[in-house]
Amino acid sequence: MNTLEVTPSERRRIARIAVDALGPQRSDHALVRVTCPASHHVATVYRTAEGSAVVAGLGPRSHGSRDFVDTAHHGDHSGSEFVDLLAASRYEDDELPASCACGARTLSRRELLDAVVSHTKSLTLP
Repeated sequence: MNTLEVTPSERRRIARIAVDALGPQRSDHALVRVTCPASHHVATVYRTAEGSAVVAGLGPRSHGSRDFVDTAHHGDHSGSEFVDLLAASRYEDDELPASCACGARTLSRRELLDAVVSHTKSLTLP
């Protein structure tokens, strides 16, 4: 896919569809897992049919298998993830929003791309 001519919102829509197409076992398609220094999950880069896509959590949520998931009373997860293709368009800057239990963070698109190219399986943020 040529992302140079696609607007950021259209690219994110394409990425969401591609990540959703991975199904319930999308972890089988993980390329890079990103954590904070406290080992909280921050983001994951997946291999999709449209190319590498990053899925980053937004806002507070659980960070362990024994924690309760932080959801609204009706279980709505809408807006809890930022999803985007790693290959950026000419409109896009290098920073991607993310968060973990420690708070808001920013991810470098370039560092994530470098991790994919170098086959780095996990990345810990400074």
